[in-house]
Amino acid sequence: MLTLASFIVVIAVIILVHEAGHYIAARMCGIRVDTFSIGFGPRIRSFHWRGTEFVLAWIPLGGYVKMAGIIDENFDGSTSLTGADDEFMSKSALQKAFVISAGVIMNMVLAVVIYSGIFLFWGNQVPSDDAVMSAVYQGYPAAQAGLQPGDRVLSIDGTVVSSWQEMERIIRNSAGQELQLELERDGSTLSVSLTPLEDFDETLGRVGRVGIQQSMMRESVSLSDAPALGLRQTGRVIEMAWSTLRSLISGQASLREVGGPIFIAQMSGTVVRSGLEAFLSFIAFISVHIGFMNILPFPVLDGGHLVYILIESVIGRPLPTRLKLWINQAGVLLLLLLMVFIMKNDIQRMLGGGTFGETPTTEEMAPAPGDSSGH
Repeated sequence: MLTLASFIVVIAVIILVHEAGHYIAARMCGIRVDTFSIGFGPRIRSFHWRGTEFVLAWIPLGGYVKMAGIIDENFDGSTSLTGADDEFMSKSALQKAFVISAGVIMNMVLAVVIYSGIFLFWGNQVPSDDAVMSAVYQGYPAAQAGLQPGDRVLSIDGTVVSSWQEMERIIRNSAGQELQLELERDGSTLSVSLTPLEDFDETLGRVGRVGIQQSMMRESVSLSDAPALGLRQTGRVIEMAWSTLRSLISGQASLREVGGPIFIAQMSGTVVRSGLEAFLSFIAFISVHIGFMNILPFPVLDGGHLVYILIESVIGRPLPTRLKLWINQAGVLLLLLLMVFIMKNDIQRMLGGGTFGETPTTEEMAPAPGDSSGH
């Protein structure tokens, strides 16, 4: 029940903010908005305000803003475009582009606001200078030697280690060489030996790695610094989304590794149990990815409408209504097929215990501009 409730909260917040962006922009540009809906299918409740019907529906997997005079997936073909001043098609290309882009803009603004708030109230995670490991990765020499998260390295081969950087330098320069480590664990001292694996770094060349992660600490963030850090973290998540798209296009990743609604629901249940900070980070993370997806130049998506606006600006006249309807219908069909495929994979992974190729960790979703080092 907690998983379902958290999933509904995540999706509802993101959809509400996205559609509110379209609604506010449309009203700013003088476009009549007939319907503002959160969810699809049968209605739970509806009311009218300032000429718009606001709807809450049962299926919380999307929403829409029905504007007068826009040819989209909600256009029934029976409505004639009168050329009235309050219709979408009567507005300038710049106004139309603003209205279409506003949903994505609001998704990004939501992420910036959330991340900024997290920095302000929880602080900024930065690498600690102590030679204390926060994680030990399975399959690496450190795990094989029995090292555990929280262990502090006191010395290596008799050389006293006073900082993470000093320990990192010794390990990096000792690929293939056995090292004797003196550790502190729970107030006790113990010795272990391990041999760093040889790895190649594009900058440093041949390096040694043992599979440990640097610990982090919290630094307080001022009100004036929080927005810049929130913007930076949002940019970091956009880069992750772009990297995933590039991997899909290049064939380095498969659509079978992409998570859908079931994956988001599972992750929602996981992060909500980790606390408010993790849950808010997840909302911001998903908001960025949904905004990024919507701006792609695909029919039905906001990016597809921007392509229409660009083409019409270049040719100097509207595209035929029938052509737009055909393209939109084809886009809806393709998106439905894609959603069925992704949800099928979600179910198979859930039942079969499989994993997602691009499953984000809590650290990836949470604000962590300071680069932590793993060796």
